Amino acid sequence: MMKNPLTRIFLIVLLLPIAGFSQTPGEIPRIINDNKSVTDLVLLELNRERSLQRENLDFRIKQIDSKLSTLDESLKNTSSATEKVDKLVQRVQILEEKQSELDKNVVSVYKYNYSSAVLNLASMEREIKPLNLFNSSREFYTTLDKVSNPMTYEGYAAWFKEFEKYIEDNKKDEARLNALSHILNVTGNLAEGTPFTGMFAGSLFDGIGSFINSLGRRDRELREKSLKMFKLTTTVSQFTHDKDLIETEWKAITKSLDELKELQDKAMEKNIVEILGINRADFKRNFTDETDAKKRTEYILNISKIAENKIAEEKNKNPENWKQEYYNQMVAVQNLKIRFGTLTFRILENLDKYKSLINKYKGMRI
Repeated sequence: MMKNPLTRIFLIVLLLPIAGFSQTPGEIPRIINDNKSVTDLVLLELNRERSLQRENLDFRIKQIDSKLSTLDESLKNTSSATEKVDKLVQRVQILEEKQSELDKNVVSVYKYNYSSAVLNLASMEREIKPLNLFNSSREFYTTLDKVSNPMTYEGYAAWFKEFEKYIEDNKKDEARLNALSHILNVTGNLAEGTPFTGMFAGSLFDGIGSFINSLGRRDRELREKSLKMFKLTTTVSQFTHDKDLIETEWKAITKSLDELKELQDKAMEKNIVEILGINRADFKRNFTDETDAKKRTEYILNISKIAENKIAEEKNKNPENWKQEYYNQMVAVQNLKIRFGTLTFRILENLDKYKSLINKYKGMRI
C-alpha cells in the first residue's frame, strides 16, 4: 500500500486516459475491417468474372490453335496452287481471329484492373474518414498535460513558493539562481502548464539542488519534502520529454494525412467524376455515408460495371492509344493505397506509444 499521497495523485492522473485508450483506438481497425469486407466481396465478384473470362479465352485459343494445326497439316499435303492460296487465306483469317481474342483479353485485363483501382479508391474515401476522426481524437490525450505540470499535484505549488523565495533571497550571490529567476519571470504563471523541459528544466534542477543543499538540520521536514518534490520534478520533466516525442510524430502524421487527403480527393474527381461521370454527392450518399454494407456492395458493383463500360468505349473511340490514361490512373491509385497503408500503420503505432508511455510511468513511485 502506497503511503505517499503524491504517488497516488501521479497515478490517478496517469490512469485517466486508459479507459478510453482501449476503446477509441479499436474503432479504427473495426471500421477499416468493415470497409475491407465490402471491398473483399466486390473483388471476389470481379475475380470470379475475370476467372470465367480467362477460362473461356483459354478454351477459344486452344480451339483456334487446333484449327491452325489442322490447316498447316493440310497445307503440307496440298499440291494444288489454288487450294494452297485458299488455305493460306483461311490461315490469315484464323490468325486474325486469334489476335482478336487476345485483344479482347487485354481489354478484359484492363477492365478488371481499373475496376479494382476504382474500388480501392472508393474504399479509401470511407476509410480516410475514421483516420481523420481518430487523428483528431488524440486530443483526448491532452489530459496527459496534467501530468506534465507538477503544479497540479497536491502540495507542489505551496512548496514551489518557498523555493522561489530562496531564489529571490540568493540570486544576487549566485549567477545560476539569477538566471533561473529571470527565466521564471519570463515564463510567467507556471500553473498554466509551462513544460518542465529543455534549458528551463536544467536550470530548475540546478536551483532545486542548491535549495536542498542550503537546508540544515533544523529544516529536516522541508528538506525531506524538497527531495520528494525534486524527484517529482525530474520525473515529470522526463515524462514531458517522452510525451513530446510522440506529439512531434503526430505533427508529421497530420501533415502526411493532409497530403494524402488532397491527393485522394484529386483522384476521386478525376476517376469518379470526370472519367466515370458519377455525381460526387450521389457517391457520398450511396457509399461514403451509407451504413448498410449490402447497399454499399451493390452500389460499388454498379460502379465497377460503369468502369468496365468506359474501358470498352475508350477502346472503340481510340483503338491506338486507349490504354495510357487508364494505366496512369491505376498506378496513381496503387501509390495512394501504399501511402494510405503506411499512414494507417503510423497512426496505430503512435497511439501504442501512448500506452507504452502510461505503462512506463504508472508504477513509478515518487
